[in-house]
Amino acid sequence: MSESAGSAEAPLGVEEAVQEVVIPAGVAGPEPLALDVRCFAVARPAGIVIIDTGMPDAEAGIAAAVQALGGTFDDVRDIILTHLHQDHVGSLFAVAERAPLAAIYAGGPDVPDIQAPRRITPIGEGTFIQDLGVLSTPGHTAGHVCLFHEPTGTLFLGDAASSDHGEVFRPPEMFTADAARAEESLERIAALGAARILFAHGAELASPAQAFDRLLGGSHPSS
Repeated sequence: MSESAGSAEAPLGVEEAVQEVVIPAGVAGPEPLALDVRCFAVARPAGIVIIDTGMPDAEAGIAAAVQALGGTFDDVRDIILTHLHQDHVGSLFAVAERAPLAAIYAGGPDVPDIQAPRRITPIGEGTFIQDLGVLSTPGHTAGHVCLFHEPTGTLFLGDAASSDHGEVFRPPEMFTADAARAEESLERIAALGAARILFAHGAELASPAQAFDRLLGGSHPSS
């Protein structure tokens, strides 16, 4: 996979399921923290792909996203987990049981710590799930992955970073397994120059490359 930000094709067919979650005071800081959790349904020729399964009550939102693509859970062929945290795997059992034809994937180092109703296939750098390429982006967890659709330059970021009010932010330190590796992954993501970045926490940005430049203080390709 070449690290370029191609965007010649029509935009990727994506629907998102969004949950609002409040983390109690004392967990991620002295004040309660409100955040959104986003899962994605992606239309691909060989079947719908679901990226992350959200909190334990995300099934209905994911079903609505699948329906918005014109499909049902019977059309889902792949479930990809960007990492092992509960806000990304919480509805895995419910979604997988409703999508019996879907294979389940997660980054190799995270697989042993994810409970699932059937086998999870380990994935890593260079793996393709349909035409979504896997980027190994460890740091937030050891097995964290991002998914890149190179023809449209669309990157599904997982928790490598979040967005808020037009800016990009690092994940909270207390939820990051290895800060040094996480920073290396951020540098790699910024250098990718993706035309479109979809965050698990936070809305899509109009100019993601510039926002990453501001975060990292570097010079990277712009979209």
